[in-house]
Amino acid sequence: MKKDNIKYSINSHHPTIKKSRKRFIVLITFLISFIGFSQNNQKKDLTAADYHLWSSLRMGKLSKNGKWVNFSLYYENGNDTLFVKNSKGNKTYNFPGASKGEFSGDNWFVTTNAKGELKITNLLTSKQETVQEVLQYDLRADTKDLIILKKESNGKKQLELKNIATNQSIVLSDVDLYSYNPKADAVVYTTKSGNNTTIALLNLRNKTTAVIASTTEACTYTDIVWQESGKSIAFLKQPLDDAKKTIRTSVGYYIIAEGKLQTFNPAGQDNFPIDMEIISSSFANLSIAKDVSSIFFGLQKAVIPVDTSQVQTWNTQDKFIYPIKVYNEDWDRIPKVAVWWPNENRFSRITDNEFPNMMLSADQEHAYLYNPQQYEPQANFDAPLDIYIMDLTTGERKLVSQNQTGSNGGVSVSIYDKQFVYFKERHWWTYDISSGLHRNLTKDLGVTFSDTESDWPEESAPFGNPGWVPQDQTLFIYDQYDIWSIALDGSTAIRLTRGRENKTTHRIVVQSTDQSKKMNYDGSYKGQFQPNDRLLIKTEALEHTGYCFWSKKTGLEPLLNKKMKTSQFIGSEKNDGYIYVEENFNTPPRIMIKEKRNSKEKVLFQSNPQHFKYNWGNSKLIAYTNSKGTVLNGVLFYPANYHADTKYPMVVYVYEKLSKELYNYVNPSQNNPTGFNIANFTSKGYFVFLPDIVYEIGSPGPSATDCVVSATKKVIASESIDSARIGLVGHSYGGYETDYIITQTNMFATAVAGAAITDYVSGYLYVSDMQKPNFWHYEFGQLRIGKSLYENYAAYLQNSPIYHAEKVNTPLLSWSGEQDYHVHYYQSIEFYLALRRLGRTNTMLLYPDEGHVLMSPVHQQHLTLSIEQWFDHYLKGDKIPEPF
Repeated sequence: MKKDNIKYSINSHHPTIKKSRKRFIVLITFLISFIGFSQNNQKKDLTAADYHLWSSLRMGKLSKNGKWVNFSLYYENGNDTLFVKNSKGNKTYNFPGASKGEFSGDNWFVTTNAKGELKITNLLTSKQETVQEVLQYDLRADTKDLIILKKESNGKKQLELKNIATNQSIVLSDVDLYSYNPKADAVVYTTKSGNNTTIALLNLRNKTTAVIASTTEACTYTDIVWQESGKSIAFLKQPLDDAKKTIRTSVGYYIIAEGKLQTFNPAGQDNFPIDMEIISSSFANLSIAKDVSSIFFGLQKAVIPVDTSQVQTWNTQDKFIYPIKVYNEDWDRIPKVAVWWPNENRFSRITDNEFPNMMLSADQEHAYLYNPQQYEPQANFDAPLDIYIMDLTTGERKLVSQNQTGSNGGVSVSIYDKQFVYFKERHWWTYDISSGLHRNLTKDLGVTFSDTESDWPEESAPFGNPGWVPQDQTLFIYDQYDIWSIALDGSTAIRLTRGRENKTTHRIVVQSTDQSKKMNYDGSYKGQFQPNDRLLIKTEALEHTGYCFWSKKTGLEPLLNKKMKTSQFIGSEKNDGYIYVEENFNTPPRIMIKEKRNSKEKVLFQSNPQHFKYNWGNSKLIAYTNSKGTVLNGVLFYPANYHADTKYPMVVYVYEKLSKELYNYVNPSQNNPTGFNIANFTSKGYFVFLPDIVYEIGSPGPSATDCVVSATKKVIASESIDSARIGLVGHSYGGYETDYIITQTNMFATAVAGAAITDYVSGYLYVSDMQKPNFWHYEFGQLRIGKSLYENYAAYLQNSPIYHAEKVNTPLLSWSGEQDYHVHYYQSIEFYLALRRLGRTNTMLLYPDEGHVLMSPVHQQHLTLSIEQWFDHYLKGDKIPEPF
């Protein structure tokens, strides 16, 4: 049939046609808008080529008026930048390469960089000045003055006192070094001109100088220290190398108010050891007593290098094994401490080879002495200690605590006024110097002050005591959840927080130098708080973190409590405003600000904004039950661009308890010291699971297997996970757990173990880190046997992966550092050789010049890529690269 050519026309004026046309236009407009919206919001997949975009955020300081904040971004390529931003968020300064920054007053900011440039910025006018060749600087307290030490063009140094508001300066030439004290409002400095070396005092109030000492001898003035109130200074006068045979180091002591210099010269002291010289070092430092009556300094014999060509003699009766013994020489090589009373010109040694370690009492009239080797040889890392008190005036010694538990080279004791506070038998005790009485401070409180739930064999350490209030004679003590204020005489004990009721841990955050602990020779002084201080307290629960204030006047004042990780809180000095950082796995760290207590919180700065252009995973807390009926947790990280109807592979990362990682944001990176990065894997389409593990003493391997298998079964049952494509990975103790677990189950398609312990027998008979026999690690520590090899030989065999290697069917990638003295790489080689003999699949990577973790970026990148390729092959079916 022939078709007619028919033309159709539309009458646009017809009401029905008109309405349809409008609907058509609206539909087209909607589709165009939707397509545009989709294009603008379409996220892309993350690749390794994008990793360099990520940075790490570190908070700096808040200006006193709370209107400016500084912070830094750190990049793996080293292009770090410091920023200053106002609280309104509408003005930002950036300082590429700057490493340190401080506010001067409310409107000035000062920063330095690696090039020695000091930048001074007026935050209101944006005017900026750069001072070159700066070696050191200080802000003069409560002024707009800067103290600057810089190089001159002729190579000499110059000290400048510069007012940044007026730009007026006072300049001192030929200055070698200086030390500023804000309480004295003064600077001590040294100069060198021709053969003349001088140490002098610059009074910053009236700009006058006073010469403290001067010499034409071949000497230099060093190690300047201030008395804590700024009343006096001490320093060493040290001979230059060529003059050491004829001139001995001496101590100078200068009282500012009196303008008086006193000198301690070893040649004038009959009892000064002829074979020792005066020094100032980390644990034998020069210091001045609070009451300015005495000076403490170090003594040391000339150190003769150890002759490594000599035959080594290892004797089982020696206090320490040979590597430590030869460098200690019965403490002969260790610096000692002495005290000098200038007004009496009297000198006395405090420590010696019998008692080489010490801490000063708070009044500095006594010293607590101990010898770490007294109970050696023994099996734990630290031997118990007998602590003696010495009256520095008379030299008399008295035993005050016997068999005191040591703690990683220190002692769990604190020094308060005339009290010595120590933790023993799960309680806090005090010893009063005046009365000689011991008192149990916590026996009637009904709570424990150490971790009774610890699954390590040794007695657990105390939760801590961060400091005290001298005026109130009270100290702060932590239990598992709360903060207590306890009187030193035991008369009162007040629980300041209520964390136990909802299992929220409360801990004091240090806000000032006074509140920080300070070195006290071989121990430390705890922080000092004022009676009216407003304490800043960090709170942490299973799924919440936050902050609160506490003061005597108001009690506990909640500030924030979020289902995120919160950190780096800084409060304003002049109002109730504050800033802090928050993050979770799917939200990069961002600075939050609240300008006043009643104002609305807002985001001041969002780090890594590029994150939101990429598909990303999220995290979830998982609860599971092991075979013993214990309810435990774990963290599950979802794949980027997750779809519930898709089955995904999963990597299980193991190391004790890791549920606190729930809200941590992880930068993707190829530079990973242990080769594993959660964000890398989630962006590649993996689930990542971190299960918590608990242990039975004597059965760490079976305990880990039980928990990990139970937890993995739980997430397989509830999530879109392909049970045939699950991998296992761990490092160090997690490497041990990985190797052990694959000898007990075929649940995992493949595994990666780094720096793993594989043989408990050879590991027990090893010198860890070239210091101590590794007995402690197994009998008292993390490896959790609880008995010696010869008391429970069967447990050492049962818990060693090496003795179950014939049951391994899981392809294994193992790695270690060739210079790892913490877990020797032979542990990995043993397992490799066992698997080789058994014909199993194992590739081992051994990195030269690397320790327990990898430090070389080249090696980090190689390991990260190798682990990811290994899992991609066994869990995704990708072709395995040639090296494997």
